[in-house]
Amino acid sequence: MKKIYLLIIPILFSLTGCYNYRELNDLAIVSGISISMTDNQYEVMVEVVNPKKQQDATGSDEPDFIIYKKKANSMQQAFREIVEESPKKLYTAHLNILIIDESVAKKNLKDILDFFAREPEIRNEFYVLIGKNNNILSITTPLENISSKNILDSLKTNNKYLGYANLITFHDIISNYLNPYTELAISSIKMIGNEEKGDTIKNLEDTERNAASIISGIAIFKNNQLVGYLENEDALVYNIVLGNTNTFLIKSNLNNQHYIVNEIFREKTKININIENKTITIKVSGSASLVEETAPINLEKVNTIHQLQDTLNNTIEELINNSISNTINKYHTDIYGFQEEFYHHNPNNIKKLDKDWEKDILPTLTIKVKSNIKIIEKGNLNGGLYHE
Repeated sequence: MKKIYLLIIPILFSLTGCYNYRELNDLAIVSGISISMTDNQYEVMVEVVNPKKQQDATGSDEPDFIIYKKKANSMQQAFREIVEESPKKLYTAHLNILIIDESVAKKNLKDILDFFAREPEIRNEFYVLIGKNNNILSITTPLENISSKNILDSLKTNNKYLGYANLITFHDIISNYLNPYTELAISSIKMIGNEEKGDTIKNLEDTERNAASIISGIAIFKNNQLVGYLENEDALVYNIVLGNTNTFLIKSNLNNQHYIVNEIFREKTKININIENKTITIKVSGSASLVEETAPINLEKVNTIHQLQDTLNNTIEELINNSISNTINKYHTDIYGFQEEFYHHNPNNIKKLDKDWEKDILPTLTIKVKSNIKIIEKGNLNGGLYHE
């Protein structure tokens, strides 16, 4: 037995070498890429981590990242021209963020997806956003040294605490793009402030930033082409329906002067579609914490909590119903996956549907929302400062 172990050990050591090993010093680590179009040419912007800054502990004035930007008739040519300027080969295996300009998303999305899907070195788990303006990657950020890392953190924070952003990877987009029963929905980003000052060291030194990149709703598609955006509450409803939320806030008006705010968590959504009755039933459940109230009520009373709970659920039902109806009527696109849901539960009834789901069936469906959120927390003040 010992002889067998002695034979296995050198074999294991021989297998630990990297198949595609390359010296990191010979590579330019790409953390972010943006694609836009100017004068019918692709404009490619690449964010490369500055290795000199990462290795320098003296706090020198070296920038944390370097931006390369080239314009060409094809994306491949634009990347090749960047390689000509860069002293090192671009290494995209650690790509965090891909920003696709809205002008490209309207006409050339397929070309972009095909290009990145063909690249063997790129892993498919990077996040994708739709950019509402150019040069977003070049903005310097005070809290996070690398612009793409700042964007990624903002995307995750927005999704976790506000519910306005959806986290979608390149792999997810490819799956949805190839699925004939789903439509794309991708978080969008925009630059605010002074673009000229946003990419300078001045943007780091001022307490009030000259420019910033912010997550700005969700870009929605029809037949894989960009048709519009969902903002704030409409974006939140999209994430609620698809079960993409962690926590989010709901404000409910009690009367003209007073309101309450609840933080919803552990939210779950169940969808049922009945084609015969042309009905979509959306059931929402979860828990809530009362985080703000301005009414003269006593929270120690059980009946009061039940009334606030009813108000909360009525608000959620009205919010979801109105948002879905308005979005479908305005954009005529099934971003909520209702068609996919029907096929999933009724695989033998596909022939009952007309060919054009979004034109002939989706607008005629009745939406019913049933919310069952329980208020289980009232904060540190059990009874509150108000008393009846």
